[in-house]
Amino acid sequence: MTGFGGASDDGEATPGWHAIVGITLACVSGIFIGASFVFKKRGLLSANQVAGEGHAYLRSPMWWFGLVLMTVGEIANFAAYAFVPAILVTPLGAVSVAISAVLSSVFLKERLNFSGKIGCFQCIVGAVTVILNAPSSSASTTVASFYHFVGGIGFIVYAVICFLGLMALIFYVAPRHAKRHPIVHIAICSVVGSFLVVAAQGLGSAIVYSISHMDQGAATNQFRDWRIYPLILFVILTVVVQINFLNKALNLFSTAIVTPVYYVCFTTMTIVTSAVLFQGFRLASTPAAISMLMGFLCIVGGVALLFQ
Repeated sequence: MTGFGGASDDGEATPGWHAIVGITLACVSGIFIGASFVFKKRGLLSANQVAGEGHAYLRSPMWWFGLVLMTVGEIANFAAYAFVPAILVTPLGAVSVAISAVLSSVFLKERLNFSGKIGCFQCIVGAVTVILNAPSSSASTTVASFYHFVGGIGFIVYAVICFLGLMALIFYVAPRHAKRHPIVHIAICSVVGSFLVVAAQGLGSAIVYSISHMDQGAATNQFRDWRIYPLILFVILTVVVQINFLNKALNLFSTAIVTPVYYVCFTTMTIVTSAVLFQGFRLASTPAAISMLMGFLCIVGGVALLFQ
């Protein structure tokens, strides 16, 4: 089991309360985002538009309420990345899966059977296991350290491959297969979302660093580094793209299908992208690594039960 607190790759000691704040924000985020799926789906249904086409849902108050919930959840999620690494925050999205499944049965009348209830419980157990064994400190704290990782040859090659894959999915696969297979739009969301997560982690950590080092003078202010502004623009762009394709998936398929599949794909892609960018994870020990992996697999199993 890893303790709360540690050190980043910058050599900065990480206060123990960072982990507590990060985990709390991640859980709150899961609740709001899980609820947002349901209300946005209600808005899409009330719009009575052709599945997967148009933007009639923009006239639905219910959809906008769902968007507000998602925005609050994403803000909390973004804040969580500022305090703890993505490998700890992202699996806690299982909270949103469980919340979405329960609320879907209430508001959308989508049936939640016994295996689904077991799946919800299994997601929670897996999330707790991940919390207890994941590293509790971020790999980067400053803009300079984040771009040091981004400039690595391994990550550059990985990013180019992902970009080419996205272009193929968006312009070739989606027009032909997206209406029959939910994985198409979900795959686009997951790849884009994984880069959003690592960018949000770098940006959030830099902001926290600036605030916590205010007493050391202007030199520690990360907003004096021009590279933070392209990072902000990248975060905004990826958020817009992710929301657009997630709406398409929700409009075409049941929330009970989209939410769990999206969670598994998004979490897996985020873990892979984080591992490539930060060149692995700083786990306390081999047992901790195994326990964390088992926790993640427990979550995946729970999501699979929800998908039944």
